[in-house]
Amino acid sequence: MISAAPPPDWHTLHRNVWATKASLRKVYTFWFRLLRGACVQDAPIVEIGCGAGFFKELYPEVIATDVAPSAYADRIADASALPFGDAEIGTIVFLDVFHHLPKPEQFLREAARTLRLGGRVAMIEPWMGLAGRLLFRYLHHEDCDLRVLPNDPWGAGSKDAMQGNAALPYLYFSASGHLEKMGVPLRVIQRTPFASLPWILTGGFQPTINLLAEGLVSTIEVIDRVVSLGAPITATRCFLVLERVDG
Repeated sequence: MISAAPPPDWHTLHRNVWATKASLRKVYTFWFRLLRGACVQDAPIVEIGCGAGFFKELYPEVIATDVAPSAYADRIADASALPFGDAEIGTIVFLDVFHHLPKPEQFLREAARTLRLGGRVAMIEPWMGLAGRLLFRYLHHEDCDLRVLPNDPWGAGSKDAMQGNAALPYLYFSASGHLEKMGVPLRVIQRTPFASLPWILTGGFQPTINLLAEGLVSTIEVIDRVVSLGAPITATRCFLVLERVDG
C-alpha cells in the first residue's frame, strides 16, 4: 500500500516519516517547486490543507491554512467558505487536498470569488490513467469511484476529514470535466498527467516501505518523464493549474 489510514496524531507520523525518508523529501521538494513556480508573482499565496507544514517550511511567504487548528497553520480555513475577501488572493496551492474536500464544487466557487483576475489554483492530485485507476482502487486506502456525482460526491452521509476519492480531480478537471459545466470563471490552463514512479517507490508516508534510495531519485525522475509520455496508460498523478478569467 502507498499509505495507511492516518491515526489521530497524523501530523507527528508524517513528520517522523519525513525526517527518515530522504527520498520522499526529495520527491516532494520537486513537487513543491512545481507548485511555487505556477504562482502569480507579487500577490498573496494561500495554501489549503497545509497538514504538517512542509510546503511553508520551503516557502515561508505562503499563508498556510487548514480546517482545524495546528502548529503549522497560520489561519483556520474551511475550503468551502474561505476567510478572504473578493479578489484578495493571487494563488491558491495544495497537494492531495482536492480529492478530500467535502464540497469540491463550493470550493471552486470560493476560489473564483477570492482570486484576482489572472489568479491561479495550482495543485498536484491523483489522476486516472489506467495505472492510476489500478493503484488507487486496489493498492490505496482511499476510495477511487468514477461513478459518483461530482457536485455531491459524498451523498447525504457524514464524511471523515481524511476520507478521499482519488477519482474526483479527474472528474472535475479532465477535458470536458465537471468544471466546464459549472459556469464559474475558472479554466484549466495546464494539465500534465505523470506516472509518479519516484513517489510510488518511496511508499509515500507509509513508514515501513521505501524502495528508493535518495541518490536514485533524479534517475527515476528522468525515467518517469519518459514513461509519462504514455500518460493515458501510465499516469497516477496530475499537475493542474486553473486560472481566474473574466467572468
